[in-house]
Parts: sequence; structure tokens; C-alpha cells
Amino acid sequence: MATLYVRDLSEDALTELKARAARKRQSLQAYARTLLEEEAAGPALEDVVARIRERATAQLSTGDALNEKTVPPASPPESN
Repeated sequence: MATLYVRDLSEDALTELKARAARKRQSLQAYARTLLEEEAAGPALEDVVARIRERATAQLSTGDALNEKTVPPASPPESN
């Protein structure tokens, strides 16, 4: 396993991390390791945004969009 040193962490941030670790009954090292492992396990935010942009790009022309049939909204049920 690798060793990671964090320099110039503010006292406020350190105090908060220690408090969060204590609430989870973990050492600061275990808590920080868990945070970093979870962060590394998921996709980077930039990758998620790029995928969303790729999928959100419409492949319709203006004519296609204007000619698309719309379904009228359903009427609310009548109450007695």
C-alpha cells in the first residue's frame, strides 16, 4: 500500500474530519482512507458530465421537432 501525506490542511478541516471519524468510531486514518477509496471507486464528475452531455445531444432537426405529434394531457378524474 502507498503512503499519502497531506500538507497545509487547515485546522478547521482537520478538526471537522476528526469529529466525523469519531462519530463513526474510526481513527482519522481509517476515515480518510475510506473517503479516498470511495472517491476513487466512482467515476470522476467530469466524466459523468461528459456522458450526460453526449446523451442529451438531440439528433433532431427543427422540422422533426415541429412535426412530432403531441399527446394531450389526461383529464383529471371527476369527483362525485
